[in-house]
Amino acid sequence: MSGLAHPLTTGHVEVSNLSHGHQPSPTPARWAWLTDTYWYVPKANLPATLYNSSTGTLAPVLDQTVYHILGYREGYFWGQLVTQLGVSGTPSSSAMVGTVTPQGHILLNLVSTAGTTQGIGTMTKSHGQWTMENQMFTGSSSGIQVGHWAYMVQSHKGQKSWNSLPMVGVSVPTFLKNYSGPTPTPIA
Repeated sequence: MSGLAHPLTTGHVEVSNLSHGHQPSPTPARWAWLTDTYWYVPKANLPATLYNSSTGTLAPVLDQTVYHILGYREGYFWGQLVTQLGVSGTPSSSAMVGTVTPQGHILLNLVSTAGTTQGIGTMTKSHGQWTMENQMFTGSSSGIQVGHWAYMVQSHKGQKSWNSLPMVGVSVPTFLKNYSGPTPTPIA
C-alpha cells in the first residue's frame, strides 16, 4: 500500500497519504475548510423526539436545523443556527460555538434566550462527502425536551437543498434570516 497518492476510506475513518506502513497524525488544520460552510438536516434524518418530563410521554416531531459556520481556528468553530420543529413551527435561533478534534470528534454548544444545549458528534465521510453525525437533547425549564440525531450534510448554492430545505420549503438564506441572536466573534 506504500506510495498511494489518493485518499482511501476505511469504514468511517478517512485515511490518506499512506506511506511506509504508517499514517500521519491529523492536525487541527484538517478542518480549516469548515469556514463559511452551511449544513442542514436531510429528509431522512428529520424525525426527532419530544419528551415531556412532567408526564413521561414521548412524541415524534420533525426538526430542520441549519448551521452557518462563520469561522474556524485551531479546532474551534463558531456560527449561527436556526431550528424549526414541525411543519408549522416557529423558527428559533442559537449562537453556536463548537470544537472538533483532529480525529473529527465534535462538541457543540448552542446558546439561545431559552438556555444552552450541548451536542456531540463525529465528522463522518459518507458517499464521498463529509457529514456531521450529531446528537443532542435540549434542556428545558418547561419540561419539554427535544432529542435529535442526524447526519447533517452541506448545502451549496445551486443544490436543490440550497433553494428548498426539506420540511420548511424555503432557501437556506431565507431560513437563516430567522437568526436573531448575537453572532459569535473571536477576539483577535
